[in-house]
Amino acid sequence: MVSSKLRSTVDPFITRIVAPIAKVNPSLITLFGFTFSIIAGLMYASGNLIFAFITLALGSVLDVADGAVARLTNRVSAFGGFLDSLTDRYSDAVILTGIAVYLQGHYLLVITALVGSLLVSYTRARSEMEINGKCNVGYGERAERLIIIMAATLVEAASPGLNAIYWAVVLLAVLTHFTVAQRIWYTYKALEK
Repeated sequence: MVSSKLRSTVDPFITRIVAPIAKVNPSLITLFGFTFSIIAGLMYASGNLIFAFITLALGSVLDVADGAVARLTNRVSAFGGFLDSLTDRYSDAVILTGIAVYLQGHYLLVITALVGSLLVSYTRARSEMEINGKCNVGYGERAERLIIIMAATLVEAASPGLNAIYWAVVLLAVLTHFTVAQRIWYTYKALEK
């Protein structure tokens, strides 16, 4: 919800930033971003939190850049949107799998957060198909989830005893399923009209 509302404010700034890479195919940018997510997952699994943060941040920047380049160069396509959404889900899975290995023994918690993350996307897509409109409710969208993970990664790298990544995953597990519930309710009310 926050990321959806901020997009109109941030888009002009992002457009200026991505102008130098405007000739690159947006789908190629998507795949580069996904590659950084894979590396981030591996860095979490190996316990290298600083490189996990850096690669996750780079992947996140590229995840924003692909759509901005597509809009800037009039190369927005249904397949590009599909590929972006698909790689986002794979990225979520790879990152949280790396975190599961890092946390050693909290697999059910991470699975709960991962399922919630996947369902946030699914409920939005399904709701928008059913109501023939937007379903931007909830605070557990991907941008918010990535910010939570990146902030926790920096805190944990600086102060491991705080278990910031563990608590971030707890927050993700709650936040994502709460967002799913909000979207279910929103869709129910929209279809009831």
